[in-house]
This record gives sequence, structure tokens and C-alpha cells, in this order.
Amino acid sequence: MSRLSPRSFLRQLDLGTLDLYSLVCESGSIAGAAAQGQMVASAVSKRIAELETLAGAPLLTRHARGVQPTPLGQQLLRHAHAILSAAEHLRVDLDEFASGVRGHVRLCASASAVEQFLPADMAVFVRRHPDVRVELRQAASRAVAQAVREGAADLGICGESEDVLGLAVRPYRSEQLVLVVPKGHTLARLANVDYVRALDFPQIGLRESSTVGQMLTREASLARRVLRRAIEVDSLSALCRMVENGLGLGVMPEGAYQALGKHLGLKAVALKDGWARRELNLYARDFEALPAAAQLFVRHLHVETAR
Repeated sequence: MSRLSPRSFLRQLDLGTLDLYSLVCESGSIAGAAAQGQMVASAVSKRIAELETLAGAPLLTRHARGVQPTPLGQQLLRHAHAILSAAEHLRVDLDEFASGVRGHVRLCASASAVEQFLPADMAVFVRRHPDVRVELRQAASRAVAQAVREGAADLGICGESEDVLGLAVRPYRSEQLVLVVPKGHTLARLANVDYVRALDFPQIGLRESSTVGQMLTREASLARRVLRRAIEVDSLSALCRMVENGLGLGVMPEGAYQALGKHLGLKAVALKDGWARRELNLYARDFEALPAAAQLFVRHLHVETAR
């Protein structure tokens, strides 16, 4: 394979064969892949043999119960999944273009952005640009940064953290964190409070790598206190329901509280701490290299946030 030029290699690499190879690895047998691919087993074997010739080494280990990939075969399988995924994205984009969609923006954002600002910003953009599709995935900040870094998302929106170091950044929105407590709670009568006072009570936290969660843990450590997380949940709405039922206190953005917690009768107490005011930023690997639709979306967000 090393003797082939890049262009010759591409001309000999067949997407259909990569798909069959993936089926073989997933099913663990040539016969299983043949059944899924609606082919005869001998034809699948021939295609795999051609792929092994191109690779210059065996890709599968044959045994009595079927086959399994060799170390080289495992490496090829990872590349095959990425190539086949890209091909599927291409197919979807071509289908959408044929049906009138002229652009696609892949956006990954934290719960703070999704629960507060993005729905309205996206709605305005979609109304103005009906030929552009915005695909939004919500994730923890670490996963947002990873998606942008690996090219799984064109753009990411989340708070500042070590995870986003090295990515290009532009400001998006500011948010204010508040302490959410049940009605009738001791702290509910206060207009504002230092977070350290909340450490006297159990806390409801967000699962995974929430930057807010990391910040609260750090503040507790600096105060030489223990942050007692009674429960960890996957969403801000679930956090509100746990607080409503007296299972603990929670810290969340004020905008999310207005949308999710206020109607439950919860009380939002302003936090005095300086870190409670924070920035949500827009991240990309390179803003100038973004697809045209993504650049259009970035310009839209800039106009909306400037108002």
C-alpha cells in the first residue's frame, strides 16, 4: 500500500467494500455480513481479500466461530466508520440541496445556552434563512469542545474552561447564576447570598463535566467545606423538579430559572460571588474556514447579541 500514490490509493479504495468490512466486523462472520448486505458469502470474501491486498496485510483473523479484526483491521475499522459517516453526511446534504436546503450548520451547545438564548436566536435565523438547516446537539461543555475540536460540530457554545483552550473564540452572551431553592426554605427570604452559605444544605448537580459543577466544587474546596451532592441529573429541568421536591438546592442560570423553575414556585436567590456572572462564548476551530452557512449563522448571532 505504501507504494501507491495518494490518488491511486483513493481510486482503489471502495466505499462499498468498506461498508461490507464494517458489517463483517460487527456480525463477526462473513456469512452474517453477506446476509445483511444481501450478497453471497463468496462475493463478500472476495471483496475482503481485495481490501487486504490493498492494505498489504491481513485484516481479519479466521477461527471456528467466525472472524475478528487484527490490530491493523481494528485501525482500519475506525477509519472506515469515519469515512462511511462522512459519506452519509454527504448523501444527506445532497438530498437536502435537491429539496431546496442550501446549507447546513452543525451546532453543539451547553444546557445554559440551549435553555436560555439559542431557541429564540435560532428561530429568527431559520425564519430569515429557510434554506439553511441548523442541527443542534446539547452536551456538557467538555463534549462541546471535543465536538468542535474533532470536526463533529462547526460551532460550539459554552462557558470558558480549560477544555476550550486552543479553539478560536468569539463572545456570545452573558449569564447570571442564581441559587434555586424551594419555597419556604430558610434561604428563600434572602435577596442575595454568598454561595458558601448554601453548602450547609444538600446540592443537586448536573452530571458529566458541567463547568458550573466544577466551579462549585472549587469554591467549596477553597472554603474548606464539603459539597454534598445529594443527586446528579442530566438536565436543568430535572434539577428544578428535584429542588421543588425538597431534595436539595441547585445553581443554574437566571434565564433558565425563568423558563423552567419560576412556574414551579421556586425562589431564585442572587449569588454575590464574582464568578456567578460569566460569559458564554462561541467556539470554532477557525471562523474564517467555516462553511458559508456556518459563517452566516455566526454573523446572525453577532447581530442578535449586539441588540
